[in-house]
Amino acid sequence: MIDPLKSLKSFLSYWYFRYMLVTELYMVERWERNFINIFFLAVFTLLFVFNYKVLLPVTQHVVGS
Repeated sequence: MIDPLKSLKSFLSYWYFRYMLVTELYMVERWERNFINIFFLAVFTLLFVFNYKVLLPVTQHVVGS
């Protein structure tokens, strides 16, 4: 039987590898890679919070009226 955790780990490893290739982060040093990943995470988190707190209520108000 296939172990679900092993399968999940393999899936995530594959997509992380693809992310590294597409963004070309495999060529930079580890500290630079960590900095860029943290920066991306912060930007996407701020965009999500902005969309959830600002744009969602505005669009609900526009559609609801």
